[in-house]
Amino acid sequence: MMHAKHPHKHGGWGLMEALAALSLLSLGILGLLWAQGKSVLMWRSQQASEQAAWLAQDLAERVRANRTRMSAYQLGWGQKPMAVDCSQRPCTTSEWALSDLSAWVQEVQVRMPGAQTQVWVSPSDAQHLGIALAWREPQTGAAPPNVLAPGLNCPAQHRCYFVHVRP
Repeated sequence: MMHAKHPHKHGGWGLMEALAALSLLSLGILGLLWAQGKSVLMWRSQQASEQAAWLAQDLAERVRANRTRMSAYQLGWGQKPMAVDCSQRPCTTSEWALSDLSAWVQEVQVRMPGAQTQVWVSPSDAQHLGIALAWREPQTGAAPPNVLAPGLNCPAQHRCYFVHVRP
């Protein structure tokens, strides 16, 4: 039997290279997973903003149909309007406003569970209506600070959508 005079010694370098390559690959995969998670959170945030815009437009259209009672559409953060059913009997314009507001708040809860609403008539112009929706972002940590115009407020730890309309 012949023995090689100088046996090749690899010393495990092939294994070390394989471990380094696997480490780099796993870091790359973790980065992709992190980016995917951020993308999903941003998509959810955008979806909530779109829902808020649609809901605000819905209320603006309801007020436009009953603009003579615009002052009856006021609602503070966390308030629930009195439920009035105008589908079974004739209603006054004030009752119709309460019915609209109640139906709208229910629709807000269906589309954005846990959201809060606020509706007010502008103190400087009785023909302008302010509509606000507030919701918690689907992410960990605090919501970004709300930079709002003077007089506007947003519940703590919520993201808000404000719109002023002239129905």
